[in-house]
Amino acid sequence: MYEKLITAFPTTGRFWKIYIEQEMKARNFEKVEKLFQRCLMKILNIELWRLYLNYVKETKCMLPTYKEKMAQAYDFALEKIGLDIHAYPIWNDYVTFLKGVDAVGSYAENQKISAVRKVYQRAVITPIIGIETLWKDYIAFEQSINTIIAERMAMERSREYMNARRVAKELETVTRGLNRNMPATPPTVDREEMKQVELWKKYITWERSNPLRSEDTALVARRVMFAIEQGLLCLAHHPDVWHQAAQFLDHSAKLLQEKGVSYHPKSHL
Repeated sequence: MYEKLITAFPTTGRFWKIYIEQEMKARNFEKVEKLFQRCLMKILNIELWRLYLNYVKETKCMLPTYKEKMAQAYDFALEKIGLDIHAYPIWNDYVTFLKGVDAVGSYAENQKISAVRKVYQRAVITPIIGIETLWKDYIAFEQSINTIIAERMAMERSREYMNARRVAKELETVTRGLNRNMPATPPTVDREEMKQVELWKKYITWERSNPLRSEDTALVARRVMFAIEQGLLCLAHHPDVWHQAAQFLDHSAKLLQEKGVSYHPKSHL
């Protein structure tokens, strides 16, 4: 039944999630891994990615290489889904995980501090719900190491953080009412469906306006494509959204080539 379900709705993250949870319950871990291989890279659904991280945490904890595997899993997840407005638990869990790693000797301790700092510094400039908590935790972390450095770090980062916090509030408003679990079906004139199409287009247009006011063309392109890819999970049968995605990729590739940055659109769609 589940295979029929995901054959009919291959882009609906919720359906993959309940299928995988069923197999996890039965402890069919080989099957679970195969299912993740089939869907993870294509489906930017935050709940599906959180399930993947929990799976790694629960099943690899007895391995001698567990710490490395877990860190790789977090890095992989944040690379793919870290821009999601609801990604706070993943950023926070990664920091908690890194803080809990045993570090023997000053070299190892410094490596650990650098790793935690690096994740915090990426998190506090990413517009997500919960960014204020991450900022407070980050400043407290720096103060626990060195108050003078903490002051300097806060001054260096506060402008970017304030900018990301502003955008997070706007993003929350822009995406309010979006149903990210809406199964993709051929377009109809259903009022609720038309409202969802309108909301997705509004969100994509907003990202295209570069709300972060960033000069990093690659970051802007990444954020817009993230919005489009999420939209396509629900609107896979809407040709105009695909057309918009293709046009945007073409435009971004030209812009980046002018700046001498190599760009590979295939990595997105």
